[in-house]
Amino acid sequence: MPDEPMEFLTGAEKAEEEKPFQLIRWDASGTVAHLTMARPKHNVFNIQMLKEMTRAVESLNTRDDVRLIVLDSAPECEGYFSAGMEAIGYKADMVFQMMDAFHSFLLAMAQVGKPVLAVVEGVANGAGCELATFCDIVIASENARFLQPEIKLGVFPPMGAVVYPRVIGPKRAMELLLTGEPINAQQALSMGLVNRVVPQSALKESVDALVKRIADQSGPVLSMMKQVIFEGTWRPFEEALKRSQDIYLNQLFELEDSQEGLRALVEKRKPVWKNK
Repeated sequence: MPDEPMEFLTGAEKAEEEKPFQLIRWDASGTVAHLTMARPKHNVFNIQMLKEMTRAVESLNTRDDVRLIVLDSAPECEGYFSAGMEAIGYKADMVFQMMDAFHSFLLAMAQVGKPVLAVVEGVANGAGCELATFCDIVIASENARFLQPEIKLGVFPPMGAVVYPRVIGPKRAMELLLTGEPINAQQALSMGLVNRVVPQSALKESVDALVKRIADQSGPVLSMMKQVIFEGTWRPFEEALKRSQDIYLNQLFELEDSQEGLRALVEKRKPVWKNK
């Protein structure tokens, strides 16, 4: 997204940017940004919460120093990553607004250029499960459970119906969405829905170790890698291949970090990233 100086924002937009977060916790003070969903009891998404999450992620659009986003849930949410969408006022206009807010957050994650690591403890239900699946990497504790029960309510998850076939394959997606049955963490691992399953006692240590390994890399290269993989997943193959080649030849090799990486290889030393 283009840089937009604050002085070009309207008064209402400035007020929105400065509004304190109420339903999430957000820390972007270092090279790893941390977004914690914190709406007790079960992190049920409403429009305000989704807008806060979108605003937080979009604030990183001009932060080249941030290399990774960690997304998790607060301890007070009673064993839930997220219980999904709020069902209050389930009418066509409200459903549209909820879907629009949810999709805006997903697009913000895709466009920000930072890999997103989801840490799932407890239940990820409905839109909560879709959100975890959409993240770039997922670490789950042994007590995690994943549910897409919409078929039992006479509906289907519109985002999940598009995302799951690309992430876990069409046959597994069909079974998950047509049965509406919950799956445990090990089943999610075998399906490719999560990357790792670790004991609850080792969760923080495992997350911290992976975060450090990723955050030690060059920020711009991480961003380009995410862009190429994302477009390769969602665009037609030929178009995605051309896009990957263009980024590789015309953007990647313009980076000082790429030249530094090659020099470090020749000189048999660890590269020192400048993140530019």
